[in-house]
Amino acid sequence: MKSHEIPLEIVVINLARSKERRALMRKILEPLGLSYSFFDAVEGRDGHPLFSRFDPRVAERRRGFLLNSGELGCFASHYLLWQRSVREGKSILIFEDDVSISENFLEVYRFVSEKIGKYGLLRLSAHKQRAFVVCETLRPMLQVIRFKIGPHGTSCYAISPKAAARLIASAEVWFEPVDLHLDRFWKHGVGSFGILPLPVTHTADTEEQSEIWQGKKRDPKSRRFRKLRTLYRARDDVARFLFNLPYLGRWNVPTAQFEARAGKTIMGPTGA
Repeated sequence: MKSHEIPLEIVVINLARSKERRALMRKILEPLGLSYSFFDAVEGRDGHPLFSRFDPRVAERRRGFLLNSGELGCFASHYLLWQRSVREGKSILIFEDDVSISENFLEVYRFVSEKIGKYGLLRLSAHKQRAFVVCETLRPMLQVIRFKIGPHGTSCYAISPKAAARLIASAEVWFEPVDLHLDRFWKHGVGSFGILPLPVTHTADTEEQSEIWQGKKRDPKSRRFRKLRTLYRARDDVARFLFNLPYLGRWNVPTAQFEARAGKTIMGPTGA
């Protein structure tokens, strides 16, 4: 990053009551020597005016389940930061508070600060392994990639004001978790780009660790959803395919280098 450039703002989404997580994120970030701040996450159980955007009928029809209060709070928290990015005209690097980082994070941060204006969205984490195409090689073994299919997760990503405005414009109605909205690039037009190897790993893999976990608690899929899901999936598949046409034949199969753990983890949930 050149000396005259404004550093990329780092914001950590954290519930005010989650003091242990806040302390952990301080231990992770302070040794890096980067400026950062905490954003008090929306407490789902307390409600929020933004929750009026959630349409349970669309959610039941499109996803087969309703968002719980934690998922609504998560969506609202990210949405508010997108609004901040647009309002202030600044790109933001957004962290959630259940992550570990690898030893190359600081180097990746510098590249992301330089490239976010070009790509709009750069993911530093991913919950799913996805096929990808290499867009740019920053140095040997460090690349900007574009995912063929959204990799899920919002543990860490950078967003530009222009991309944030597109995410906001396409989120008039909420019917799925915020990470799936982020994945819907064929709808909002924000490409799903990332840095490989991914320097940030999501660590809350169980119900006890997560504050919005619903993996084992979902009600059975509704009968109406089971009837309609083939139609909706086909429609999304076609739209995704058309958006991906420029990259046809260029996709790479994920390998071990795809995972954040390809870089040595220097700080994790135990503070080790």
